[in-house]
This record gives sequence, structure tokens and C-alpha cells, in this order.
Amino acid sequence: MKEGECIKWAELPYELTSSILRRLSSIDILENAQRVCRSWRHVCKDPEMWRKIDMRNLVDVGYTLEIMCRHAVDRSQRGLVEINIWHFATDSLLNHIAERSSNLRSLRLVMCSRITNDGLAKALAKLPLLEELEFSYCPLSVESLRLSDRS
Repeated sequence: MKEGECIKWAELPYELTSSILRRLSSIDILENAQRVCRSWRHVCKDPEMWRKIDMRNLVDVGYTLEIMCRHAVDRSQRGLVEINIWHFATDSLLNHIAERSSNLRSLRLVMCSRITNDGLAKALAKLPLLEELEFSYCPLSVESLRLSDRS
């Protein structure tokens, strides 16, 4: 590269672009990164980008986060291994994740007030490889803890 030349983001190697984009949250990828250019959109659609989904809702993005999360789960093409959801999870969303993520190993739910004990139990029954379950500040009973203890 000659002095003063600039590298175009769209022309970065696929692996480098992928490495950069993995540092963004799933919301940032769905909202912004995939809209930058054709090559970034191609990387953002790769199921490998969706093995770990980070849906920490820190700001209002103007869309239904549950729909965005379902879209991200579908993009993983059954390869999802870790998901992190803050504030918006529902029983229906947990069921969607469980039905499309048989390889899921880690599920983290924070401040998800719309999850029920029954919804959690039904989802967990469909996740045989789950190794880590964290739910913080969710209105689940002690019975939920018993349901989630598979040892």
C-alpha cells in the first residue's frame, strides 16, 4: 500500500470483516452493519456470525426486539450455542429458540418479566445440550430452579 492510500472497508478480506463484526452486538449487526455495503451484508448473513447472539437491550432501537431475536436465531441455521437476552424474552421466544437451537449450550436471561415457570420448563426440555442457564431479576419461582437442575 502506498503512503496516503486508504483501504476501503468493503474490500477487506472476508475473515477480517467477520472478525470485526463479531465484536458488535447482534442488535448492531441487524440494525446497522448489514446495511453498510454488499460485502458486509454477505458476512452478516453467514450462519457462523450467529453462533453467539447478544441481545442486550440497552437502548430503544425502534423495532420489536423479539422479532429481531427470532431473525438472528433463524440466521444461525440451528448452530446457535450461546444467547444473551435482556428485558424482552417471552415464553414464545424461548420456545422459538429451543425449537431451532438443539446445540444451545448457554442461555442467559436478564430482567425478563414475561417468562413463566411453565414456559421455561418447556423450553429447557427441548435443550438437551444446555450446560449454562442464568436468569437474573426474572420473576421465576424456586420451582423454576428445580426444573432447570438436570443433574
